[in-house]
Amino acid sequence: MQTNWQTKKLGEVCEIITGGTPKTSVKDFYGNEFLLAGPSDLDQGVFITNTNKKLSKKGFRESGIRLIPKNSVLLSCIGNIGKIGIAVEEMATNQQINTFVPNLKILDSKYLYYALIIKTEEFKFASSQTTLPIINKTKCSNIEIPLPTLPEQKKIAEVLDEKFAKLREAKQLQEQALVDTEKILSQTLNEIFEDGKKEGWEEVFLKDIAKYSIGLTYSPNDVSEQGTIVLRSSNVQNGALEFLDLVRVEKKIKEDLFVKDGDILMCSRNGSKRLIGKTAVIKNLPEKMTFGTFMTIIRSEYNPYLYYFFKSKLFFEQFSNGGGPMINQITKYMLDDIKLIVPPLAEQKKIVGQLNILSEKLDNLKELQKSQLEDFKKLEKAYLREAFNGELV
Repeated sequence: MQTNWQTKKLGEVCEIITGGTPKTSVKDFYGNEFLLAGPSDLDQGVFITNTNKKLSKKGFRESGIRLIPKNSVLLSCIGNIGKIGIAVEEMATNQQINTFVPNLKILDSKYLYYALIIKTEEFKFASSQTTLPIINKTKCSNIEIPLPTLPEQKKIAEVLDEKFAKLREAKQLQEQALVDTEKILSQTLNEIFEDGKKEGWEEVFLKDIAKYSIGLTYSPNDVSEQGTIVLRSSNVQNGALEFLDLVRVEKKIKEDLFVKDGDILMCSRNGSKRLIGKTAVIKNLPEKMTFGTFMTIIRSEYNPYLYYFFKSKLFFEQFSNGGGPMINQITKYMLDDIKLIVPPLAEQKKIVGQLNILSEKLDNLKELQKSQLEDFKKLEKAYLREAFNGELV
């Protein structure tokens, strides 16, 4: 840091305001007069999003919530601590937000915004270490920031604005590239099935070529550190099995409820719709395992081909409105009604081999794209360190 820069506690250069608890019991509480922001309306790297939540004058007045000035800097202070944004207008916040209103005679709002970003980890460290972390006004006020002259602050903010804008553009392009990469396999499958229709592949019901069963029912009393592993939805990650979150049970298990090499494990019930239909192939397990009642096992000589079918729109569209599940479960009867076209086994093996090669290439590409996105985050931190070490201006 430059030796001529002062350091000041946030409480010395800002007024810190904690938001209020909305009184939704108030009649006509919501209206169109005042934005009401919470943590979900903040996003690092951009300023506050356009929240749809607005208070009426009556709701604002009777809730006793205080308005904060335009360009104040907002920090999420409960739970997910450290999300930061700038108020786009005079507005209100809920109790999960601490607002920093800078003394504009000595502190620039935009400079303060960047200064709080670089202090994110310090805010988290200073929070109460409980199930729901909280950082109160007092702890916030004691955190120090460097304080160059006001012209220097404005110059630093200007340079960071320019650098962060270029980074945001690069990140958006990379994020779109990742989204596009995710679509390649789906598009390839669509083309394969369209070609299959033209070639006259046989159309069958899933029940005619596969057997499937729901998993083991167990109670909390059955859970044991020495028992049999029960595969659940959390063990299906990105099309493969993951064993970071394991549950074991100690109870008698029928032989047909143990999974076998080549089985397809499908999430068939879940509170999250996006997990419905997610699959993984069982292979090379280190020990015998069963599967939970919210999961389904599919067994068929066509399983290598079915694994890719279950990733296609053709599968999901048969029990949804299109791109993804609109339900919280896939029942045996729903699977019975699933239609698909199947080529001869020799053709299946050829197709699966090509899809395996494509999937491996796509997985490698996605890992590279995710790594590049992480590099952008590191570059943001590097810019901030340079700025607050006095190396940018």
